[in-house]
This record gives sequence, C-alpha cells and structure tokens, in this order.
Amino acid sequence: MAQPPQGAPPWPMEHRYPGFDMRVRVIATIILGVGWLIFILLFAAFWAGGYSLFQDIVILIVSFLVLGGLLGAMWASWGMRYARW
Repeated sequence: MAQPPQGAPPWPMEHRYPGFDMRVRVIATIILGVGWLIFILLFAAFWAGGYSLFQDIVILIVSFLVLGGLLGAMWASWGMRYARW
C-alpha cells in the first residue's frame, strides 16, 4: 500500500494557514448576523404593514431559526473536526 509523502496534510481539505477555517467561520457568522438584522429592519420598515402582529412574529422566529440552522451546520462541521473525545 502506498504511503502518503512526508509532510502531507492528514486531511486533503486542510489549508496551509492555521486557523483559516476558524477565520472563515467567524467572518461568515458576523456577515450572517448583520444580514439577519438588516433583513429584520427592512422587513419591519417596508413589508410588515400587510401582515398581522402574529404573522410578523412568526416571520421573525422562522428567520431566526433559519439563521440558527445555517450557523449550526457551519459550526458543527468545525466542532466535529476538532472535537477531543
């Protein structure tokens, strides 16, 4: 069986710069958080007039759950990669 060359990364997707994955995830988290806040403000300012209070609250909760799902999926892959059992 062929051995990988010395100095080869243990994972094929590993980048040269340590902390690259963490940096990308932090930047994406900040961008998604700010984007969610902008969406909520724009929704409240322009589109919420046609909906009842209950529907506005449901849209707020659903958008927050979508944000949480995206962030959870992104950070779960990082957490599973660097978990210490």
